[in-house]
Amino acid sequence: MIVITGATGHVGGRAAELVAAAGKAFRMTSREPSRLPEVPGAEKVRADYADPASLKDAFRGVKQAFIVSGYAPEGERAQGHINAIDAAVHAGAEHIVYLSFHGASPLSKFPMGRDHFLTEQHLAATGVSHTCLRDDLYLDGLPEMFDESGMVRGPAGDGKAAWVSREDVAQVVAAVLLDPAKGGGALDITGPQAFGFAEAAERLSRLTGRKLGYVDESLSQARAWRTETGVPDWVVDIWVGSYEAMAAGEMASPAPTVKRILGREPLDLETYFQRNPHLLDSLRK
Repeated sequence: MIVITGATGHVGGRAAELVAAAGKAFRMTSREPSRLPEVPGAEKVRADYADPASLKDAFRGVKQAFIVSGYAPEGERAQGHINAIDAAVHAGAEHIVYLSFHGASPLSKFPMGRDHFLTEQHLAATGVSHTCLRDDLYLDGLPEMFDESGMVRGPAGDGKAAWVSREDVAQVVAAVLLDPAKGGGALDITGPQAFGFAEAAERLSRLTGRKLGYVDESLSQARAWRTETGVPDWVVDIWVGSYEAMAAGEMASPAPTVKRILGREPLDLETYFQRNPHLLDSLRK
């Protein structure tokens, strides 16, 4: 039995479609099963990383499991991942695929990167065969980072990221779930090249026909306006920390994983958005 957690999300949901297309019966989980997509051959089960009892049921009979990363305050988030891993191990999982992040480290500027490191360490300590897929920043989310004036603002300096599409990540996830021999250890999942926000703005300007730009903010400026949105401090830490990690070069190294596992080059910015032009609608206003 293959178990796919977080299947209401982009990566989990697409991985579920790909596993279904391969003719495999599997189980999808979510905190809200009613929100799970309709995928042929899939069983729907509730699972909440903060509720170990629900995890026991979700992972029953599991052989391969995909554990998507959660969203919670630092530390609490890692504990949720650990709860899911322990449930999968206890249920007899033979291979666990965990969605980590490029640059995961105890010294990462990105709070999620530090939680990912703790999770990876715990997963390795279980002794169970596993693959940690360390994806980079998502190309899909790049247009959403620009404000109404066509500017993206943040303390990223001239740092770069090896932006990757969710489609490439989902295809790698599905490939490893279907054939664990293709994975193993920690693998960086990136696009074909690294670039910063200034270059991203230039390239998206050409695609949309609208002048876009980047404002390199100070840390204090970035934290101030994000705090004014009324979100919790831990969310501000995540937002600002992602830019800091980019400035520090934590996610700037392209990796060959997509080509090795899928047998093709990862999608670049132009190819991805030409195939998905609707994702640029917000930038054409």
